[in-house]
Amino acid sequence: MTVRATRAACFDLDDTLFDHRGAARAGVRRFLGDLGVDVDEAVLAAWTRAEDEQYERWRSGAISFPEQRRERLRIVLPPLGVTLPADDAGLDDLFDDYLAAYRDAWRVFPDVVPLLRTLRERGYRIGLLTNGSEAQQLEKLAWTGLDAAFDAVCISERIGVQKPDPRAFTILAERLRVDPQACVFVGDDPEKDVQGARRAAMHAVLVDRAEPGAPDLATVVETALDAG
Repeated sequence: MTVRATRAACFDLDDTLFDHRGAARAGVRRFLGDLGVDVDEAVLAAWTRAEDEQYERWRSGAISFPEQRRERLRIVLPPLGVTLPADDAGLDDLFDDYLAAYRDAWRVFPDVVPLLRTLRERGYRIGLLTNGSEAQQLEKLAWTGLDAAFDAVCISERIGVQKPDPRAFTILAERLRVDPQACVFVGDDPEKDVQGARRAAMHAVLVDRAEPGAPDLATVVETALDAG
């Protein structure tokens, strides 16, 4: 098998380039605080757990994207003493209050823009592959100024397959016009990002934003590029 020199650096979005967990924590603190809830770590953990579980149900096709949002409210709020609206429209309006607080906290990690600029200057093609709602993921890119940073952007809802399906990574490589073996993929999820990319013949590495002392993004990427 021919080994091809790395020509493209590819990334996951949430919690790799974009600080989703930080924004979600800030958003839920404000959202629930406005509802009179005393938000502690247990409450934050309950919100995160409900988000992860219901998002996975949407990802698997079990429920719609709006319904996974409603389910999160149904799971988390009543035990906190919050009375829910009786209909879906009311739940959607309530979730919009959370979204406004979440959106106000949107940001990329501080090391992202300098790294992407350096990769561009060094001649690498740059790709993004993210699971999620196309509208929301594109809004994140526009809000944070990353909408012009990539040569190809693949969002699962648009391309019809999701990580860790290797076809998603293959589509990204095709749109970058490079062989998958010439791509490095960087993400925060060991299965969806790393194993999925490797099954598509990409070189893949894990970045851990939450672990104190873990290598930063630039170090992870530079090490991967050197290995390629």
